Amino acid sequence: MSDAALLLGLLGFLLLASAREWMAVEVAALTVLAVLLATGQLSIAEATAGFSNPAVLAVLLMMILSQAVAESGAIAQVGHRIARLARGSFPAAAALVLVVTGVTSMFVNNTATVAIFIPVVIQLAKQHRSSPSKLLLPLNYAAIFGGTCTLIGTSTNLLVSSLADGRGLPPFSMFELFPMGIVFFAAGLAYSAWLVRTLPDRGDPGNLTGKYQLTPYLTELRVPASSRLIGRTVVEARVADRYRLTVLEILRGPRRIAYDLRSTPIEEDDILIVRGTMEDIVLFKEQQVLRLLTDVELADRDLAGEDTTLAEVQLSPASTLEGMSLKEIDFRRRFGAFVLALGRTGGAIREQLSRVALRRFDTLLVLGPRRAVEQIFRLDDFLPLQEVELRLRLHPRWWLHAGALAGVVLATTLFDVPLLAAALVGAVALLAARAVRVQRVYRSVNWSVFFLLAASIPIGTAFEKSGLAARLGEGVAAAGAGQGPWLALSLTYLATMVLTEVLTNASTAVLMVPVALSTATALGCDPRPFVMAVTFAASNGFMTPVGYQTNAMVYGAGNYRYADFLRAGIPLNLLFWLLASLLIPLIWPF
Repeated sequence: MSDAALLLGLLGFLLLASAREWMAVEVAALTVLAVLLATGQLSIAEATAGFSNPAVLAVLLMMILSQAVAESGAIAQVGHRIARLARGSFPAAAALVLVVTGVTSMFVNNTATVAIFIPVVIQLAKQHRSSPSKLLLPLNYAAIFGGTCTLIGTSTNLLVSSLADGRGLPPFSMFELFPMGIVFFAAGLAYSAWLVRTLPDRGDPGNLTGKYQLTPYLTELRVPASSRLIGRTVVEARVADRYRLTVLEILRGPRRIAYDLRSTPIEEDDILIVRGTMEDIVLFKEQQVLRLLTDVELADRDLAGEDTTLAEVQLSPASTLEGMSLKEIDFRRRFGAFVLALGRTGGAIREQLSRVALRRFDTLLVLGPRRAVEQIFRLDDFLPLQEVELRLRLHPRWWLHAGALAGVVLATTLFDVPLLAAALVGAVALLAARAVRVQRVYRSVNWSVFFLLAASIPIGTAFEKSGLAARLGEGVAAAGAGQGPWLALSLTYLATMVLTEVLTNASTAVLMVPVALSTATALGCDPRPFVMAVTFAASNGFMTPVGYQTNAMVYGAGNYRYADFLRAGIPLNLLFWLLASLLIPLIWPF
């Protein structure tokens, strides 16, 4: 098998593994890298070059700085103030949230920005009796628009800049992308204003039991004097083992017993709130002599009380729980709360929850004592999908966090300091000043992105060495030869735009930069506009939940369907393709 054929097969595997979710995308990329190393297509130095690449290290350091700013509470305070001012006009409040989100994502990691503003949007929806699905997708798009405006807006911009630098082109300056990026930002915001009105209503933000379709799985059972459960605890009765049911609360008069549920003997006239399938509930009722309150349809208010709360959280990118089941985690004992349902890919999982392996950005509907749920909010493994006091507290030295990031931007922009050097100084300054703890630094790095970038760069090297990049570039040049470089650039953008919807933006950029350079060489043009086409197209993945990382974050939180992304994303991709094809050659002439 030739080197080119092997590489094509490996790229096909990478595409399928990513699209079908056979494994984590960074694991798939590392697998391809290992095969290239084992078959001799890459040397040890080439295979490990990505781990010492300046762009990869700069991305790592910018993650630290972005997370420091996010955890300082300064951005959350802005979002909270918007929510408080939103009691008047919903369109005005929505527009303000989208603008602030976009501007923030120009300098702060997109994932951190979206995580901060998701609760703000949900709170806005509650205040105006609207659905979060009306705003969450536009919020996500605004973060993507904003990220295209600066060098540090996305990891893709940094990666392409480094790839260009390694091939003899000048690296990007901090605001070189801004002229095209701000056009995308303005056009995208106008499109989002229309999108807010047309997106489907995916449920009431105050009705989580309805969102997860839990009504058939939640029942109240009264304990009569003849019941066999009287005097026994739910553990002693082995309710979970024998009947595959979960007793969520015991209602005893005005009291709600949830925190010490496992050690509380059941008494006559107690009401048990039980979660399970109706078949198991009926069997439990008959064998334990209970009365089914069939005329009651449970809602959020029936589950939550003064000491108990129902909340929605999302598995964070930095979570150590990914790949583990709730049973392996021992969620009930470890966190002191129940998981009632799990949201994934636009649907809800309600049965056999304990056996389901968690995935990144899964949403969990959690019921438990307030102090236990608030403790979950504090953990790095979860992102709360509601505003909580914990997120609204300003760090005593929040100005130092913001100042470190501002210093990096100014040093890079005004004094031509290399971004890697400026980011390193900024991160070390925060550590030395004890504004952040070193343990938090380790947790703030999204290691999946780091390993994906480090593995993608050598794959790009193999793509060039095999000659595939040159052949594809010559093919694009030949296709556009009759119409000049404008058509070739438009085709380059289109190919990158399509590929980024099924691969990650980083992998797409690494593969398409050599193609762009080969296309420019074949046409005898300046390669800069072609590289810019790849840069913007790789970041603008709007059509699928996997097209961009933050797409997956709002997918579950907004209860979206795959079709929602297609309907919203296809027109936006076409609009940006048209704008890029017309304007990139004017900003960066051939």
